[in-house]
Amino acid sequence: MAAPFHVSIHESPGDPRHLTLAPGIYDIGRDLSCAIILKGLDVSRRHARLTVGIGHFIIEDLGSASGTRVGLERVTQSRRFERLQTIHFGSASITFDPQRSDSAAGGLREGVEKESHITAMLDATDRGTLPMMGVTEKTSKRLEMLYDLPLQFAAEQELSKLYSLILNRVIALISGAERGALLIIEPMTGKLSLQASIPADQTPISRTLVKRAALEKKGFIWQDHEEVDPTLSIVNLKIRTGMYVPLLWKGKVVGVLCVDNQQRGNAFREDDLQFLIFVAHYAASAVANQLLQESIEQNNRTLENLLGNFSPKLRGKLLQKSREGKLQPGGEKSDVTILMSDLRGFTKVSADLDAHAVVLMLNDYFSLLGDIIFQHDGTIDKFIGDAILAVFGSPEQDDKHAENAVRCAICMRQAMTEINDRRRADGLPLCEIGIGVHTGEVLHGFIGATERLEFTVIGDTVNKASRYCDGAKANEILLGPRTWETVQHIFPTAPCTIPTKHEGDMEAHLVVHS
Repeated sequence: MAAPFHVSIHESPGDPRHLTLAPGIYDIGRDLSCAIILKGLDVSRRHARLTVGIGHFIIEDLGSASGTRVGLERVTQSRRFERLQTIHFGSASITFDPQRSDSAAGGLREGVEKESHITAMLDATDRGTLPMMGVTEKTSKRLEMLYDLPLQFAAEQELSKLYSLILNRVIALISGAERGALLIIEPMTGKLSLQASIPADQTPISRTLVKRAALEKKGFIWQDHEEVDPTLSIVNLKIRTGMYVPLLWKGKVVGVLCVDNQQRGNAFREDDLQFLIFVAHYAASAVANQLLQESIEQNNRTLENLLGNFSPKLRGKLLQKSREGKLQPGGEKSDVTILMSDLRGFTKVSADLDAHAVVLMLNDYFSLLGDIIFQHDGTIDKFIGDAILAVFGSPEQDDKHAENAVRCAICMRQAMTEINDRRRADGLPLCEIGIGVHTGEVLHGFIGATERLEFTVIGDTVNKASRYCDGAKANEILLGPRTWETVQHIFPTAPCTIPTKHEGDMEAHLVVHS
């Protein structure tokens, strides 16, 4: 492992501070987030960046007002140096200690070490501690919190607990904060909603100040002055001084975080405000990501419900298309097979039952019949009272759509016998089934807007299937001519005709019980 570098930090007034720098990147400035914090008034918030390598170091000025110098040379762009020197940041400076960094200095002069060598290794599963160099205990605690917050956010899956956690930690680490509140913008209404409050029985916020923080997208310290006429909420809540900061995510306001003090005076300083802004940034990121995750999960649940009329196999394909943005409105014309089934005797039986019993009876029949349709790669277009309209060969093409539809009809007829045997034994009312199957061209696809799609089939083939269903007696399956032409060599059938009101007698084929 490469030897560390020992440096002295000189600031006026006061004795120098001594630090040990391992190879790495160090931001330098007055800002609390900097790795090396300098207090000089002529030091910018983010003054410079020092990269300590193996065999060299790089200094980069970050647009400071007073400039950065190595020796007597001002650094105007990123500069690489091979020797240890003194670096000036305004009136402050960092000096490499040659007596304490002999091995490191030798490495720099000779360039023996290679950057590709591993210089340090840590267990990534170990949380560790955040290096704190030249900072007060108060600042150290705050930086530890900022370091720990993303880990806590990732572990906390419940938003309400996350909101309370944020507020409690802020109150604990800002000495002047007596009360606080966290408000989040509701995605549906766009209104700020209180999510956490200390104390819980009193909301210590001024709506006027909250709105100002959200509208201006700025954090501020507010102080009550006797010559200023405060709002009614400020008077009632006895707010004398407070800090209000917006939660910003990708330029948008997610919420507002605020703390206050009931005593008039300088309860909060600029570093308190900066700390609160840091916390607000972390909170905004966590809240936005959690809300996005919940929205995605809700959309997936809604989409799964909307795709409930498709077989599990088709449902998976359609969900994948939706995630890829390929599930769009549109239809196509092609040959499919339509199956229409109807419960015989349902109207008469249901007339003597209450609504709850009717629903239970329909669910008993339809749950099993629907599963059978799915097992044969069919799609339920809709339930129409006591009837089911199913399509085979859409939305996914199926070369055996006619055969699958007829096999499905036969299984449905058999299942009705089994259901009725069970219902009869339980003393429950019974229904029989009639089924019509017809093949032909339809317009089929997803109709509607992108946000609300509905699968449907349209065409005379659907009407014809309904006619064959109407013509089927209890436990009968009637096929239209085109379906019969496709499956006549597979299933035993008998020719017949059915009367219709507007189209006269229609040719059909009865599927014979095998």
